[in-house]
Amino acid sequence: MIVTPRERVLTALDHRQPDRVPFSLGFGPTGEMQAILAAYLRERDIDWSRLAEAVLDVIIVQTRYTGPMEEMADLNLTPPLWGIKTKTANYGGGAYEEFTDFPLAGVEDVAALDDYPWPDPTHFDFAGLRGDIQQANPDRHKAVRICAGNPFEIYTWMTGIEESFVNLAAEPDLVRAALSHITAFMEAKLDAILRHAGDLIDIVFLCDDLGGQTGLLMSNQTYRDVIQPFHRRLIAKARQLAPHAQCMFHTDGAVFDIVLDLLDTGIDILEAIQTDAAGMDPARLKAAYGTRLSFHGAISVQHLLPHGDPAAVECECRRLVEILGKNGGYIAAPSHAIQVGTPPENVMAMLSAVLGQDALQQALEQARV
Repeated sequence: MIVTPRERVLTALDHRQPDRVPFSLGFGPTGEMQAILAAYLRERDIDWSRLAEAVLDVIIVQTRYTGPMEEMADLNLTPPLWGIKTKTANYGGGAYEEFTDFPLAGVEDVAALDDYPWPDPTHFDFAGLRGDIQQANPDRHKAVRICAGNPFEIYTWMTGIEESFVNLAAEPDLVRAALSHITAFMEAKLDAILRHAGDLIDIVFLCDDLGGQTGLLMSNQTYRDVIQPFHRRLIAKARQLAPHAQCMFHTDGAVFDIVLDLLDTGIDILEAIQTDAAGMDPARLKAAYGTRLSFHGAISVQHLLPHGDPAAVECECRRLVEILGKNGGYIAAPSHAIQVGTPPENVMAMLSAVLGQDALQQALEQARV
């Protein structure tokens, strides 16, 4: 019996054992790292983009932007969409966009938030989304994931990280008012996405980083009082219009102590699983929540992939598959974006361990040029 990638994912998320653990690249290699992988594989007559397509069980789709910033229609537009200015910062191996202007910095009046030019959720091609998904995923071969939003993260971008956390403690009503505006945009956009193509979507993804390397970034009570209601709104919209879809929540860091609160919002999948952070032992997570949650990620981009050797990568990936993948409930993936400095050999070792050597060889043949 031939198992499609989508069937593999849905089986795992139903907490049943699939033919093998599904695989996702998550946030994927950075652009610079993709170029390195492409060059490495080109020397071996393998096309990286075709290999990635062959190994992925989950694909990510996005709505095309059609608003007044047409030159940014590639959707690399999140900061300017919210009025945030950036500059390109070069770090040697590549570059990233560094924030230079925070439009809500210093805003202390809720009325000023009402007057702010919030983005328009109608500036996206919702009518064309269905066709885009069908073209990217003919015959529903792979599982499809869409993004619902990241309300508190956007707020931190608009105020600056320090001010956002000061306001979270000292001016919670101001934060709630801002999050209300931000979430209204995300909720309206999600509503349109799901009304046009909800039956084609398997995973609704939302995110807000709640943990640092050693612990939570805020108390559980602060999360429940200020931020959780906005996560609930987005998840409720997903449940209303795509009840078959599963809700995936991304947070980096040491977040074991807030998992119950996340479950209370209605999530099905916990994403990132930063095993290098305090308390995030995969066996502990599986034992505590493995019957109530699925997991996505866990393959460390912080230490394992950049600093391990191929043997160590294979060993750890097999361990993660054995622990988190037992009885289903796991999509193997890097814990975040794979950065420049990661040996391509380690990426291949990850694929070999997760897919198995036979499946990887089949994918390599499909990607041969």
